[in-house]
Amino acid sequence: MNRKIIFFTALLSLVFFTFCTDQYENHSLAFRNNTNDSIKVDRYYNSSTRARSVTIAPAEYGKFYDTSSDLWITPQVEMQKICDSVIITGKVNDKDFRIRFKNNDIQNYCNSPFSESADWELETVVEETPRLFGKTLEYFYIHIYNINPACITVTD
Repeated sequence: MNRKIIFFTALLSLVFFTFCTDQYENHSLAFRNNTNDSIKVDRYYNSSTRARSVTIAPAEYGKFYDTSSDLWITPQVEMQKICDSVIITGKVNDKDFRIRFKNNDIQNYCNSPFSESADWELETVVEETPRLFGKTLEYFYIHIYNINPACITVTD
């Protein structure tokens, strides 16, 4: 009788732990390059003169910030928390361009990712990792801001 109880307890525990799932959330900010050439994105931290840079190939997006914070609100609010400006350089129609985004200022582009009305796309990627008992689900919410050639102002 004791063996049956121990066996069924072990079996129920195994079944219970097999269906356990841990879940994690990650958020990212990214720019999508819709130009025909690579672009360089320089993100400047508050009170810093050194930029964090990422180069993004044409028709690709490049993440420039990742967090697993539970306090995620919107991409615009997160932008204001993590940087005071973003400078994007590249070529459009064989001419060099330089876009600058700040919280209350835009140069050479039609709108700003800092703006409340900014149009961010959301791409969700889910990765499942099996464990001995159960599995881990990791959700990646990638917030993407498009850089479109039609919005870029080129100065000579």
